[in-house]
Amino acid sequence: MKKIFFITIFLLSLNTFAEARECKSGHINGDAFIYSDGKKVKVIKGTDIPNPANKIIIIFNKGGWKVKQGQDSGECKNHIPKQLGQISGTKIKGKELVLFINGRLHKAGGADGYACGWKFKGAFHQPWYDCIFENWGIPNRVNVNKEIIDELVAKGTPRNQIFMSGLSCGGIDTLRHKGLHPEDFNATISFMPNCWDRKPDTPLRKMQIDELKSFKKIDALVFTSPVDGEPDWHSNSEWMKKDLKNIPGLQWVDTPGHTGKDITINGKKCKIADKMKGGWEEAWPEGKEKLTSDKKFIKVDKKLYKEMKKKAAGHYLISYSCFNYYHPKIIEYINSKI
Repeated sequence: MKKIFFITIFLLSLNTFAEARECKSGHINGDAFIYSDGKKVKVIKGTDIPNPANKIIIIFNKGGWKVKQGQDSGECKNHIPKQLGQISGTKIKGKELVLFINGRLHKAGGADGYACGWKFKGAFHQPWYDCIFENWGIPNRVNVNKEIIDELVAKGTPRNQIFMSGLSCGGIDTLRHKGLHPEDFNATISFMPNCWDRKPDTPLRKMQIDELKSFKKIDALVFTSPVDGEPDWHSNSEWMKKDLKNIPGLQWVDTPGHTGKDITINGKKCKIADKMKGGWEEAWPEGKEKLTSDKKFIKVDKKLYKEMKKKAAGHYLISYSCFNYYHPKIIEYINSKI
């Protein structure tokens, strides 16, 4: 009974890898083209669309270490599809821009941290990382994306008219794809890229940052936030630009920090429901080999922690209407690449 209780507490408290924002509108599962007028979302299932040669397709990859297949594996209709889908229908040099949701990321598989935590009855120590590295799913996303790109090209859309995009781990995997295989598609739009855990100096961050820095060029428009708010260690705009700023091809867009407890963009309050889950400095508890909860990390500045955890997180800005202010920037970037 004690063992069952321990494992339950572990699973409940290891919240580093979950996306917990509530969805009330239902999910869009599977591949789908998206159009939105800001109120209603039009969904065209599959990869067939009229006049494909005249389309500019932006493929969106969701975040998370692992995407599981199931009823809620897709995108919440009233979040990113409703907001980012408003760029669909835009004319760029006589061609129509359209958002496409990648509904196949479950095929990449991978570790989510929980199974390895069960195995070792704890996390954030070397055996746990080794377990994750053995089944790290982000590299597998390249093949999933290649499959979709090749299918769209076969149906008539030129590679130069295909763009990749993604949020969080999706932002990382599309940057990585462009660096590894620059000929596969035109360019990347990456939103709040980060895909690791909260441990200071985590090897997961080092692995991914080092690989990105090894590429000769990455053509990408990268959105970051000074108050990203995810647990991922050093994932805000300050640290991401510090580590990746010298990569040729990257163009950076810094979104605003806090105004009070919320975020305001161009005078519009975002009214963000997601609260900060990270962004303050933490330390490893002295004498511990592993941890059974990410809550056991020591807050270096407890006063700052108490203040920040009540404030809005910028990580999911793309799914709020205030972010629509940046849609022209995305369109301008795509226009410059066509």
